[in-house]
Amino acid sequence: MAAATSTRSIDTRDAQEIIKKLNLSPHPEKGWFIETYRDATTNENNRSYSTAIYYLLEGSVGASHWHRVDATEVWHYYAGAPLKLELAAGDQGKATLSEKILGPDVFEHQNPHVVIDKKVWQRASSLGKWTLVGCTVAPAFTEEGFEMSPPDWNPTK
Repeated sequence: MAAATSTRSIDTRDAQEIIKKLNLSPHPEKGWFIETYRDATTNENNRSYSTAIYYLLEGSVGASHWHRVDATEVWHYYAGAPLKLELAAGDQGKATLSEKILGPDVFEHQNPHVVIDKKVWQRASSLGKWTLVGCTVAPAFTEEGFEMSPPDWNPTK
């Protein structure tokens, strides 16, 4: 195992350096990602038990698109600015809104990880220049289980 040689904190790096280092690709919701794990074990429907990604969102792009998945999702904070997660549970026009802050400072009401139940609408916003997080989905993320809202969609209208 090679020893770490950099004395520079990841928080002093710019987003493009991290995108390049982690080999991230554009994400359809906005931001950048790479799938880092897909469980080889599958359930009776041939769906992997879990997946994991890195996801980087830059503050300059604004909030990601509203979206939801058909599985439980755990967001993990890794580096950069805190991340605001807006959540909307329920049907459009009747949704109950809530907000969680993903970040390192538990003394400032930030959460190192946030669990989002399946089928809950969500969107994310970096509260600074950029935020690097991880998302673990169980059972595994699938395109068929992903739904992105139209651009002007609002969960309360």
